[in-house]
Amino acid sequence: MIFLKRIQRLDIFWKKIIVFAVIIALGIPLVFFVGKNFQKRVKEFDKEEFLEGINFPEIKEGIDNIPFAELKQIKEELEKQFSTSTTSTPSLNNQ
Repeated sequence: MIFLKRIQRLDIFWKKIIVFAVIIALGIPLVFFVGKNFQKRVKEFDKEEFLEGINFPEIKEGIDNIPFAELKQIKEELEKQFSTSTTSTPSLNNQ
């Protein structure tokens, strides 16, 4: 209790110094602990297990069956539609 009364009688500058020193003294070990824990988790991370858990569909078999000529036609049609739709929209400046 005597220690706390001595701190209470100190100037505000020294009180702030004590508070910041305590925060730094508690923060530095915490940062090292979190860093070590993060390194441990990164080393133990299993990429294959993670990717299996996502359940991505298999596209390797179907990629050879994609009709690229049809996709090119669809793309060209969409580009034509997009270009005509953008030219026919009224601008905001004409209001």
